[in-house]
Amino acid sequence: MSNLYRLVGVGNAELVAGLSTLVQQGNSLIARVLAHLVEIDERRLHLELGFASLFAYCVEGLGMSEGAAGRRVAAARVCRRFPNAFERVARAELHLCALCALAPHLNEQNAAELFEASKGKTRRQVEELLAARFPRPDVREQIRRLPTRGQVPTCSVIRGGVNRPAEPTLPRSRDLDASTEPQCGAAVAGGEASEIAPDSTPPLGDPRVPDARPRPRGRDLEPLSADRFGVHFTADAELRGLIERARELASHRVPRGDLAGLMKLMVASFVKQEEKRRFGIGTRPYRASREATLSGCEARVSGALELAAPPGGASVPPSMSEAPTHTTHPTPPRPGPHSRYVAVHVRREIHARDGGQCTFVSLDGRRCSARAFIQVDHVHPFAWNGASDVPNLRLLCQPHNLLHARNCFGNTHISAQIARNLSDSRPRPR
Repeated sequence: MSNLYRLVGVGNAELVAGLSTLVQQGNSLIARVLAHLVEIDERRLHLELGFASLFAYCVEGLGMSEGAAGRRVAAARVCRRFPNAFERVARAELHLCALCALAPHLNEQNAAELFEASKGKTRRQVEELLAARFPRPDVREQIRRLPTRGQVPTCSVIRGGVNRPAEPTLPRSRDLDASTEPQCGAAVAGGEASEIAPDSTPPLGDPRVPDARPRPRGRDLEPLSADRFGVHFTADAELRGLIERARELASHRVPRGDLAGLMKLMVASFVKQEEKRRFGIGTRPYRASREATLSGCEARVSGALELAAPPGGASVPPSMSEAPTHTTHPTPPRPGPHSRYVAVHVRREIHARDGGQCTFVSLDGRRCSARAFIQVDHVHPFAWNGASDVPNLRLLCQPHNLLHARNCFGNTHISAQIARNLSDSRPRPR
């Protein structure tokens, strides 16, 4: 082991002084890390490097844990809005968890006051300070049965939803029905993978964000074993009714009414339906379906002619021997020479070619791993007479599609278009 990590021969005073110096240097480094994150996002360098979000860059590119990346992304958002927070972090007056807790409540009027009031306080003390200044409604009362000692805990997988005990599983280290300890930055301002995009962050008080306060929550999928996961979410009355109706309809396929089996059946059906709707996966090509329809019509006509043939080998009238010249199968739309319509077989082909994944590749050869918010993008823009065919189409995630648009049309034009779309989507007073 290197002598750098063997401190047995270091004196007590030197050990304490060295630790204090390292902590001060660490605080200064954290402030510089936040400054780098802000500038990287301002320049959108994480998109150029092949990452769909700044959070993904921190986790996949820099090797941070999800919690550390979430805290730093949320704290960088605060420091971008209020630059004096950098110095407070460097002086250890504010830590990352405090910035995460303060983020939903800060504005130009109270930022300096809240920063000063939170100076040197722990996370719990900051939460108590915010609770006193921004009171929240009381939590609902709840009484539930706890498992007896030595008994495997059984509780509803969907909290507030179906009052049906789940099948006994392995002993759990955490209760399914209890909220976990708050994770600073893990669910701040719309989720872990949220960016610090200056033109996409809703302002405080925006009607589209009814409650911007970070709510403590556990992981969506909790690993229980190599192939088993715990799923936690809250169901409202409407979802509970739908689940009960689905359980009734699937009673022959899921006789025990197992919630996991029912969810697997419903999710598989949804995935199949959406893949068919968006990318044409599972649909028959138009030519093959039309030929099958015509061949079926011909077979039915020939069978009817054999049954209706007169005795003695008399000839059948020509009008009856002719196959129908029309079919009820709808004719697919024929896009013009310059149309935005993307045919189903084209969407199916580009989805199979690109593997349902964003195709952006950085200069060092890294391909973006995003599979959510996938969009069909024109390599040569449609506004520049780009064709809607397979060679000119590709799959891009939403951030990289936006990056391609900024590179083609300029940042000013795209930012103005985004601002116009946001203003049009806001509810208008009656």
